Amino acid sequence: MSALSMRAPGLPRAAVASAAAALALVALAALRYGPAALALPLAAVGTVALLQRPRVAVGLVIGVMVLCEGGGGDFLGVTAMYDPLPFALTPVECLLGVAVLAVLVDRLSSEESIRLAGPLTVPLVLVVLATAAGAVTGHFSGVDNEALIFGGRQLAWLVLVPLLVVNVIETERQVRGALAFGAALALAKSVVGVIGVAAGVGVVVEGATITYYEPTANWLVLLAILAVVAAVMLRARLPLWVLLSSPLLVASLALSFRRSFWIGAALGILLVILLGSRTPGRRIAVIAGLLLAAAVWALSLQPLQADAPLVKRAESLQPSKVEENAQDRYRIDELKNVTAEIRRQPITGLGLGGQWTARHPLGVEHENGRGYTHVVAFWWWMKLGIMGLLAYLAVMASCMAMGWQVWRRSRDPLLSATGLALFCGFLALSLVETVGSFTGVDARFTALVGAVGGLAVVLRRLALRPA
Repeated sequence: MSALSMRAPGLPRAAVASAAAALALVALAALRYGPAALALPLAAVGTVALLQRPRVAVGLVIGVMVLCEGGGGDFLGVTAMYDPLPFALTPVECLLGVAVLAVLVDRLSSEESIRLAGPLTVPLVLVVLATAAGAVTGHFSGVDNEALIFGGRQLAWLVLVPLLVVNVIETERQVRGALAFGAALALAKSVVGVIGVAAGVGVVVEGATITYYEPTANWLVLLAILAVVAAVMLRARLPLWVLLSSPLLVASLALSFRRSFWIGAALGILLVILLGSRTPGRRIAVIAGLLLAAAVWALSLQPLQADAPLVKRAESLQPSKVEENAQDRYRIDELKNVTAEIRRQPITGLGLGGQWTARHPLGVEHENGRGYTHVVAFWWWMKLGIMGLLAYLAVMASCMAMGWQVWRRSRDPLLSATGLALFCGFLALSLVETVGSFTGVDARFTALVGAVGGLAVVLRRLALRPA
């Protein structure tokens, strides 16, 4: 037997050739990109495993986007997940591609048709059409291809993630598992954030250490708080660990220093209490007392002197303080310039990657600030034209409508409470995004909005099914 024909008994020659080719590929990659390329075999094994478990793949994408912060200064921040790889994609985008492929393989192998996003389908189609129109406008306006691709990549999360969620969550049991997964993510972020503040290793804003400045963790924690309040109001049975973790959720949001989320939380909690209360009186008093106690407990984590950072941040909510703050004045000046651009091109906008012109003087200049606006509806209008504005409004209205239907039609108290929390959470988000643009702008936050929107689609389908 010649050396070329020697092989283990029963081992196919194709397998030997494939293994040799894989080893050669890894060796070449190691020579080109260094020792880090030796992780390729592990990545390949993980990819194969995820392709066989679409639900795990989708959960991993959402979990990574929530847990791994994007800022290098954040406590336990893992920015490597968002750094481009040698082939331009980021690790989280590769995970998203694996999840998409896993869902497609699962659907095709089971001969089941791919589920659409229910009432969210038309808004998502509008997002796709608006993105295409914005790319065309940007191209003919002279925007470079890199900026066009970057803008489209952020919006892709809003379209793909809801479709993934509705195709891996189908039964009520799976919905409950998804809710537990979301609650665990919110609790994990709260614990890490509060520990970061206590240890003094978090993000520093206005001289104080905060939990999270990025919006993803704050909105997820806000949704969890609303869900707990709604469950108590509707007498839904919650796991004990969720109830016991509520003070940590409140502390995480309070110590985030995000004034817009504070206002959104106040609006959301008030709406949950008003809409969820069937017998106003003692129950409302108990809830209000518990919330007040939790707020006092959270505030007690910092000294309550008049010059304490948390007190100063709360005082900045007063209208009289706005003109004294340079950043708040900048937002007013920015709004004047953005509205001037929209009036100039109300149909097409500036296109993806377009930047507004400072026709009105700015007191402060920010890096890359001309491509951003703090009012998200204006961002969609400015970047994607009038179709972009309609797409954003359609997405928000559809999510709120689905939350309302789940609350009113679901026979399960826990699912009904979840629907009420989603309705109030998206309404609070609409208020928050009048002073900060996140949906479609920030990839992590956009992925979270897509995941919650997809969950709302599944909850609505279960709530409207025949008894």
